[in-house]
Amino acid sequence: MKRPLVYYGHPTLRRKSEPVKEITPEIHQLVQDLKDTTVEHNGAGMAAVQLGVLHRVFILCRYIHHDDGRWTMTSPYVYINPRILHYSKETLIDTEGCLSLPGLRGKVERPEKIRVIWTDLEGKTQEEDFEGYNARSIMHENDHLNGVLYIDRMTDKDRKYIEPDLRALKKKYSI
Repeated sequence: MKRPLVYYGHPTLRRKSEPVKEITPEIHQLVQDLKDTTVEHNGAGMAAVQLGVLHRVFILCRYIHHDDGRWTMTSPYVYINPRILHYSKETLIDTEGCLSLPGLRGKVERPEKIRVIWTDLEGKTQEEDFEGYNARSIMHENDHLNGVLYIDRMTDKDRKYIEPDLRALKKKYSI
């Protein structure tokens, strides 16, 4: 079921999410709601906090780069209680956006490669290395679970440039 999004300025976006202790029918429903809401908003991923739920859960479609230069995306993967075990020293700067900050984009520097451990929806522990867009997307969604937004990782100069837009968003979506 599609749920309403939580937008910039809502205090829930700045709160740290709680670990999932058990994969219950409610967690399965939350994951389905994340998928439905992400599809409705043409997103690539979404954290539970963006639906106002403070559980350490997010979904994410992975990017696949084909030999002919095309990009496609997978069906959503489910990440429960993810932890980033390793960050590379090499970093990349790229533009990010967020469904909770509609219409805004900003440049963010992040590690190029990461190693992540998480639990899937079947309760199995997974561990994998990611790089490029997939690493960036996981870090973006994982930040949500810690009350961090991509705008917090922008340079002061870039953040100052979008500050009027942030104020407008906060005013538009204030609760």
